[in-house]
Amino acid sequence: MNFSKINANSINLEMETEDQYKLKAKNYRSSEEYSKMISLYPILKSSINECKDEILVA
Repeated sequence: MNFSKINANSINLEMETEDQYKLKAKNYRSSEEYSKMISLYPILKSSINECKDEILVA
């Protein structure tokens, strides 16, 4: 098997901050992809609405 070499300088092993994840989530929820997915899966939409205000990370 032939594996290409990975440049160690191009790998970022640091986690993003909570604020960065929140911004990504906010952007995703306002995306066209998200709107399409929600419209295709009504059960998903109701599940998201049920847990919308839950604190999932302490």
